[in-house]
Amino acid sequence: MKIIEFDIDFRLPLNKEKEKVIALGKFIGFHKGHQKIFKKAKEISLKENKELIIMLYSDYDGFLKDYRKSILPLETRLKIIKQYNPDYILIFEENKKNYEITREDFFKYLKDYLNVKNVVIGKNFTLNKKDGKDDLLEFKQNFSLSLLPLEKYNGQIISTKLLDLILIEGKVEEYKKLTNFNYFYQGKIIPGKLLGTKYKTPTANVSVFSSLKTPREGIYTSYITVDNLKYYSITSISTNPTFDEKKISYETFILKFNNNIYGKEVTVELLKFIREPKKFRTIKLLYDEIELDKKRAMNYFNI
Repeated sequence: MKIIEFDIDFRLPLNKEKEKVIALGKFIGFHKGHQKIFKKAKEISLKENKELIIMLYSDYDGFLKDYRKSILPLETRLKIIKQYNPDYILIFEENKKNYEITREDFFKYLKDYLNVKNVVIGKNFTLNKKDGKDDLLEFKQNFSLSLLPLEKYNGQIISTKLLDLILIEGKVEEYKKLTNFNYFYQGKIIPGKLLGTKYKTPTANVSVFSSLKTPREGIYTSYITVDNLKYYSITSISTNPTFDEKKISYETFILKFNNNIYGKEVTVELLKFIREPKKFRTIKLLYDEIELDKKRAMNYFNI
């Protein structure tokens, strides 16, 4: 598998002779609709003995010349997408040059340079909404097209925008229904202020990707995976109002655990929203409340 940044002027190091299947989309949230596209493209590649290409957007917004905040930052999406074992992952750099490519030149690039024969997209996929042309008709004229119906949840089309709204409200249980997996983030454990140790609540302070979009601030029941082992935990995502901090921190207390895990790469999955962050008059009152959070989590996990 090769991971390559897509640039229309860059000649990609791939096997031009081998026919290919490509899955097209922004693929920012990896919800059920996206997963259906990946699975269909993989199915075709295996059945017809063609190489599989998955093209996705980076975290960089070429128009704004800045990085967007993402539910799943690019690094995380690349790890997930490897399970589909594509031959190539093309990262579509969102620069002005790429966006100014005409539909005709894009199709020509897919056909003549990448040797794409099959295209798999969702029913709402568009290349350019401004020019008024029928994307689907042109796809059908140029490729063997697999057009997949849109997935719905409670009558709403499942989309990255819907995932955003759900996370803003802290509805992580619903997030799982739209994606088939718990909302999660990844990062390295770094030293914090060590206040928790004094109150017998040492937390794992996770340094997350800068492009991670923050879900609703609050306290959650969670899983944390360390060295491929999953543990029950409580996670706080907040600015720690008791300490009047400005930067959001991601801190996890692991139940019935006292190992040193500084420097470890971990995955934290949020399971259920417990409460909003509160500003307490004293640090002791804060940790008294955390003791209640522990009991709530123990009840949730039935331990």
